[in-house]
Amino acid sequence: MIKYISKEDKPKIKPGCLIVSLGVWGFFIFIIISIIISTLPKTYTSFGDEEMEIINQRLGITIKGSTTPVKLKWIRGRDPDYELWLENIDDPEEFMENCYNGTYFVVENKSNLIEFGEKKISSLYDYNSSLTAGSSYIIYNCDRYSEYNVVFYKDGDSFKAKVYADDR
Repeated sequence: MIKYISKEDKPKIKPGCLIVSLGVWGFFIFIIISIIISTLPKTYTSFGDEEMEIINQRLGITIKGSTTPVKLKWIRGRDPDYELWLENIDDPEEFMENCYNGTYFVVENKSNLIEFGEKKISSLYDYNSSLTAGSSYIIYNCDRYSEYNVVFYKDGDSFKAKVYADDR
C-alpha cells in the first residue's frame, strides 16, 4: 500500500537550523582551502628586505657584494623545501666563507648526491637545463638541514649557484 504524505505531514526545516548548518559547512570549506593555500609553493623573483630576510633566516645566507639573487622558491608545509638561484658570484670559496652562516664541506664525489634507486644526480640541483649538477664547478654540503647543498657553476668570469635545502 502506498501512503502519500500531505504538505501538512511533511517535516519542515527551520530557517535557523539551515543557516547554522550552512555556516558550519562554510567554515569547514574555509579551513580546507586555507590549509591548501598555506602549503602551495611560493616563488619570489624580486628581492626586497622581506625576501632577503627569508634567505638569511631560512637558508643562513647573507647576500653581499655583487652576488644577485635571481629566484627563490619556498615550498611550505610540514617539511619545507627551499630552492635559491644566485648569479654574479666572484668566488665560490669566498662566498661560502663570507656569506654562509654555518659549517660546510666540499662534496668530493658528486655521485654521493645520487639518491637511492636513481641513475643520476637529482635535477633539483640543476641551475637550468644546460647547467646540470654533473657539470658543476664545485658542490658544498651544508649542515643547516638534513639535505642542504650549494652547487656552483662557472659562468664566464663569474659563477652562478643553485641552493637546494630540504628540512626532512
